[in-house]
Amino acid sequence: MSEAIAVETQTPSASGPGIAGASPSIYKRDFWLVFAATFALNTAGNLFVLFPLFIVHLGGGATTIGKVIATGSAAALLSRPIAPALIDRRGRRWTALRFLAVNAIGFALYIPIHGLGWPIYAVMALLGVANGTARVALFAMVYDILPAGRQGEGMATFSMCGMMPASFAPLVGELILKRLGFSAFFLSAALACAVAVGAVMMLADDGARAARTQSPSGPRASYRDLIFAPSLLTFWVVTLLAAMAISSRPSFVAPFAHAQGVKNVGWYFALYSIVAVAVRMRGRLMDRVGFERVLAPSLVILSIGLGLISLTGTGGMLYVAAVVGGLGHGFAYPAISAIVIRNTPAGEMGRASTVYTSVWDISGMAGPYMLGLTAHYLGYAPMFIVAGGLAFSAVVYLVLAAPHTLRRRLA
Repeated sequence: MSEAIAVETQTPSASGPGIAGASPSIYKRDFWLVFAATFALNTAGNLFVLFPLFIVHLGGGATTIGKVIATGSAAALLSRPIAPALIDRRGRRWTALRFLAVNAIGFALYIPIHGLGWPIYAVMALLGVANGTARVALFAMVYDILPAGRQGEGMATFSMCGMMPASFAPLVGELILKRLGFSAFFLSAALACAVAVGAVMMLADDGARAARTQSPSGPRASYRDLIFAPSLLTFWVVTLLAAMAISSRPSFVAPFAHAQGVKNVGWYFALYSIVAVAVRMRGRLMDRVGFERVLAPSLVILSIGLGLISLTGTGGMLYVAAVVGGLGHGFAYPAISAIVIRNTPAGEMGRASTVYTSVWDISGMAGPYMLGLTAHYLGYAPMFIVAGGLAFSAVVYLVLAAPHTLRRRLA
C-alpha cells in the first residue's frame, strides 16, 4: 500500500447492505441471512468433494482431476476484477443473487456430460466464475456486520457455515451417488444453490448505497497497494501456502480412500468438520489471545493432519487424520480472515475481499495441478506428505517474515 494511504485497524461500519442500524450484537437478521446463503452455497461445494469420483467414473486419473479442478480456479481468478466493479455499481446483493443463480445452472449442466472432452472443462470454468464472484459479494457483506472487538468471535461463528455443511454433505452425497447416481447428485448441488438465492433475496437492496459510493471522495488503494501493504502481504503468502495444502482434501482424499478400500470416505469429511466446528465455538478465544498467536500452532496441527492421510488404509488412520486436521483448520481459516478484515483500510473491503479470494483461487489452481502431478509420479501417499509440508512451510514463513506478530495480542 502506498504511503499516502494509511494502514490501520478498522472499526467495521454498522451500516451496510441490508444492515439496519448500529448494534453491539453480531447475531441480527441479516447476519443469519448471509450465513444461510453461504451455508447453502457451501453445502453444494461440500457435495462437490466427491466430484473427482465423477472424473474417475469417466476414465480420468489424478492428473485429469487436477487439471479439471484447476480450470475452475483459473476461471475464477481471471474473472475476479468483475466482482468489485459490480459491487460498486450494482451492490453486493445484486451481485451475489445473479451469480448464485448461475452457479445453480452450472451444476445442472454436468448432468448431460458423459466424457472427458471440453464440456467438462467449460462447465467447471463457468462454476469457477459464478462461485468465485458470489463468494466475494458474500464475504464483503460480512465486513459490515462484525462489530469492533468481536471480529474473531464473529468470523469463527460465520465460518461455521463452511464447516457445518462439510459434516453432512459428503455423507449425503455418497448416499445419493449409491442410490440415485450422478444426475441426482448434480441436481442436489443445484438445489442447494437455489436455496442460497432465496436467502439473498430476503436481504434489503443495497444498490442505492453502491451508486452513492462508487465515486469515493478520497484516494482509493490500488490492487498493488493492497497486495504489498506490510500489514497484509505476510498473510497473503501464508494463505497461499495453507490453501494449496488444503486443496489436497477435496481434490484427492476421495479417490485415494476408495483406492485403499475405504468404503465410507464421507466420514472423513464429517469428522474433520465436526471437530473444526467444535473448535470454532471457542471463537472468543481468538479475540482474547490474538489472531496471529493462534494462527501458527493451528497451521502446525493442520500440517500433521494432512500428512497423516498418507497412512490411509492402516488402522482407521484416515479418521485420525480427520480429527487432527479439523483441529488445526478450526482456527486457521477464521484467524486469517479476521486479520485481513482488521488490517484492511476503510472503504477498501471490496477490493481486499477480491485479493483474498483470488489468493484462494490461485491456490485452488496451482495446488490440485501440482499435487496431481505429484500423485501421478509418486503416488497419493507421498503427495499428502507434500501437502502437509506446504502447510508447515506457511508456519516457517510466518515466523521468519513477522516474528513479532507471534508475541503481540491484537484483539
